[in-house]
Amino acid sequence: MDAVKPTLHNLPPETLQQIASHLDGSHRPSLYAFGLTSTICHHATLPSIFHDIYLPVRSREALQRDGDTLIKTLSRSDSMCHVRSLSIKGSFKMSSKPRTEGYKSGGKDRHSKIEADADEVLGDDRELHLDGPHVVYDESVIEKSSDEDLAWGSVVRFVKTLPHLSKLVYDCWNQFPPSLLDALHDHQPQCKLYHFTFRFRTLLWGTPYPYEMALATSPCLYSVKVESCWRDSAGDDDFNQEAAMELAAGLSPNLKEIVVMDIEAENCRRYWPRKRETWRGLPGYVPGRSLGSLTSLSLPRVRSALQPGMLQAWAEHTDFSLLRNLSLGRRDEGITVDMMEWMVQNCSFPRVETLRLHLSRDKFDVEQSNYAITAIALLDTFGSLEQLSLSGPLEPEILDAILNQHGHTLQNLSLLPSEPEGISGIYQGQLRIPMTFTQEHILKINAYCPKLQQLSVSVKRTKSNALEVATYKSFGKLKQLKSLFITLDCSDWWLSRDPDLRDDAALEAAAREISIRRESALVDKGYVQDTLRNCAVDETLARSIWDTICENKEGQKLESLKLWTTGGGKWGRHFGVGNISQVIDNLSRSWRVAREDEDIINVRELNRKVREARDLELTKLYERRAEHLRDNLLYHEAKEDVDIELQDIAEALEEVQVFRCVWPRKKGSKDWREDWSSLPLQG
Repeated sequence: MDAVKPTLHNLPPETLQQIASHLDGSHRPSLYAFGLTSTICHHATLPSIFHDIYLPVRSREALQRDGDTLIKTLSRSDSMCHVRSLSIKGSFKMSSKPRTEGYKSGGKDRHSKIEADADEVLGDDRELHLDGPHVVYDESVIEKSSDEDLAWGSVVRFVKTLPHLSKLVYDCWNQFPPSLLDALHDHQPQCKLYHFTFRFRTLLWGTPYPYEMALATSPCLYSVKVESCWRDSAGDDDFNQEAAMELAAGLSPNLKEIVVMDIEAENCRRYWPRKRETWRGLPGYVPGRSLGSLTSLSLPRVRSALQPGMLQAWAEHTDFSLLRNLSLGRRDEGITVDMMEWMVQNCSFPRVETLRLHLSRDKFDVEQSNYAITAIALLDTFGSLEQLSLSGPLEPEILDAILNQHGHTLQNLSLLPSEPEGISGIYQGQLRIPMTFTQEHILKINAYCPKLQQLSVSVKRTKSNALEVATYKSFGKLKQLKSLFITLDCSDWWLSRDPDLRDDAALEAAAREISIRRESALVDKGYVQDTLRNCAVDETLARSIWDTICENKEGQKLESLKLWTTGGGKWGRHFGVGNISQVIDNLSRSWRVAREDEDIINVRELNRKVREARDLELTKLYERRAEHLRDNLLYHEAKEDVDIELQDIAEALEEVQVFRCVWPRKKGSKDWREDWSSLPLQG
């Protein structure tokens, strides 16, 4: 008797749900297709489809309508029980009245800038340091049953109907509504609140407004992003970071994650000479009574001259030995040797699994021979890391220490070397050049990191020569690698810091004229042309890099590649690059290459809208110049009509003439921005 072949209809519901869950994680469109095959499969997909609900906030009316729609949709399919996470993001205005009281800014609202500056390359990293108008007390604290609170009525009703909600993400610029907080306390006490726009507005009142304290000490509050600055645009001191420390120390009983959003408030510098007020503390907080138990802490500003000892202050409020995620410093403000030494002597991080550090040599007028030794000692204070992101001055010894100490457990590694460009004139030490990753380094990473799935490193652009190609090929040796982020480094620090190592004979003799004269620094046209050749990264080159890696890939297939082209015009000092930056910006394109369904390779330019907006501004500049020249000719030569082409304006500019030395004008071309292409990979 032939065995009966199993079909989807014969499988138990639990198995079908496992299939749906797998499709949800691997290819969302396939999940919906699976649900269309039969009624039983449709029901199996519901837990995955409704597990995470995203609710955008655009207006008061839309918020009410969308909340009611969610209730009807989930009730009709009996799916309220499947919702585990609700994310709310956006904002709405109750009136046309400006949100910030008392202070008038001529610039963009900071919240608008976040949306406008969304970076497809760096992602959320840019959000940790914001600038723009910022006032601590920008509006009255929201009142219960006020018009704004009542605007959330449908969302509150929706939350009350969810029997198993475990996570609420609130990322709205509107204040968290009291009615929603009550709904969490009364109906969802087990739910963790992730509040990504958290801050106190009334810290200067002596005693903060009761509702702000109720929200800050809520047993549901689990994770916060805290907006903080030294002094705001209106001249008021901002103590939100100090308040966050006291919440972490026990005032907020279940708070486990804190990210500090560092703000450079517009207009704040005019108030800097004034001494800062004394922080009086939150009601109920007793210094030294208890130590917090945060599991995640992110501090982008840790060495501010205006707020010294900030890291030490955090160590007095939460137990660093309990941290699992730690992020310290930012790209332009890393932790110094002195801070590293203090951490080595006073801190222990045995449980940290995810670490993000921005390092700094700090003292630019003296040689710091103990920098690498201290950095290595700091890395040794951490247990076995699974994810590590390290930027700032890196040296081969530091890389070796990372691989020896953490390589066997690392699944995600990001290394972005840099050195300070601004060097004191009295500096007598070694002028350092940022470390670059070669084929040898990548093979060493491969040997020490058998579990590595995500890697981010910089590769020196050397005009697509065989050495550069060999580095791309070496990535293929990483067997478990799925995601790769390559910073294409187009800088040329050798020019000012070790010019003897440059192969001057390779430069075109005709291009040895001076091209840039800024701040007594000279840069030859030949060097500028090399920079342009390296910066030119088009889609063809992006595909070639992907193909080169994949053709040499062992083990797991590469799923995604991100290319960030940067560094053009950096020659080791603050030379300034003049208008050649307009050419560099157009050439320096970034890309994402991804393997889609059925191995279809998709290539997309990142930040394309930003680049196109920049190109439009440049075109408008050419138009203004043409109009000005046309008016002058009409006035001085009394001509009735003068026809001036925009390309003629552009072609007369020095930066475009340097560009033309590399890419001659194509037949029929009307814009130099259409005439370039990348150098093909060699070998």
